[in-house]
Amino acid sequence: MTHKPIEIIASEGMTDLAKRVYHRLQEDQFGLTEITYTTFANGEIKPKINETMRHKEIYLFHGMQHPDPNTAAMKLFLTVDALSRASVENITAVLPYLTYSRQDRKDEARAPISARLMANLLGASGNVNHLLTMDLHAEQIEGFYNIPVDNLYGARVFADYFQKLYCGNFENVVVYSPDFGGAVRARRFARMLDPSVRTYPIEKTRTGPNQAEVLNFLGDPRDKDVIIYDDMIDTGGSIIAAAAEAERRGAKKIYLVATHGLFSTKKDSHHTAEERFSQAGFQVITTESIPRTGEYQQQNKDWLTILPLDGLLATAVYESSRVGGSINSLFGGK
Repeated sequence: MTHKPIEIIASEGMTDLAKRVYHRLQEDQFGLTEITYTTFANGEIKPKINETMRHKEIYLFHGMQHPDPNTAAMKLFLTVDALSRASVENITAVLPYLTYSRQDRKDEARAPISARLMANLLGASGNVNHLLTMDLHAEQIEGFYNIPVDNLYGARVFADYFQKLYCGNFENVVVYSPDFGGAVRARRFARMLDPSVRTYPIEKTRTGPNQAEVLNFLGDPRDKDVIIYDDMIDTGGSIIAAAAEAERRGAKKIYLVATHGLFSTKKDSHHTAEERFSQAGFQVITTESIPRTGEYQQQNKDWLTILPLDGLLATAVYESSRVGGSINSLFGGK
């Protein structure tokens, strides 16, 4: 049987991850191509794809926070348009982190629903027929898209990491969600560790963008190893405050875990997010959904561990590219 040619394409920042996924696949029908971008004097962007893409199935690896969410979004739309005009068969957008996913509802008068707009713009930019992403801030965002969306769980990657770290013994471990909204996500992760692991939400109120105050720390973390689990860390104010409260209440070890490590710096802050985490002294574990250089990882290795995603994404690409393939096992199914 002749296999349809499949091309893995990587935009800037995603080249290393795409190469590792490609080498894991080791199948003749897979190819690998990089995209180069020209930025003109007035700031306009032009993508260039150096090889023919005619009638190929495309897996487009793109970093939606590189170098910033707005530039990244424009690069994505232009790249999809270029590929569509190159007569590709179909495009799967592999976007480990999906920007604007926190703006998923109209929460005040005259506000946009930006997550829905992103879905509309991606659909209008070309023949994208599949989206692979990870830990959407709200799972109902899948309904904004008129194409299949596979929302992979970072919990699978983190569970493997902690299984090795604790050798399968989680008797003294408790998992916390930084808020009630993430309780289901935290419970899913805890069950991947062991069904006996307890989970609790932390009650808090948000006083403004990137500002939160811990109100009530449910459960007793005293003499426990605490994993505070979330989908993303932005400026880190909320999760550092929660970790400090757990420490005050007698927790032994504290891990701050999130799929997407944005580490944004507040405009009115005298310290970067990285400096704040380093000073706080808590161990942070995240994935490579946000592209980071080797130099960045080396500079922040005292507090930050970044777990690779090539194994998870290689399985997702392989199974989704073949007839009868299934990625259900990546969600904890069979």
